[in-house]
Amino acid sequence: MFEAFKVALIFKFAHKRLGRDIAPLQTVATHPGVLIPYAKFGQALEKTNLVAHKLKVLAQIRAAKLVECPF
Repeated sequence: MFEAFKVALIFKFAHKRLGRDIAPLQTVATHPGVLIPYAKFGQALEKTNLVAHKLKVLAQIRAAKLVECPF
């Protein structure tokens, strides 16, 4: 029922955090049933304190390098 509203909020927060809209988000947004849980999972990963923030950032950079992410 509120899927369109949730997708709009996800776009707003992603744009605020990244400074622009990114293609993978636009692609996944066509399937709100996938996007909404994916966004919740991402928020949960950011909030956890089990791993140091610097280590999380390093892992993100390494993963992006492995898949040759241009962003």
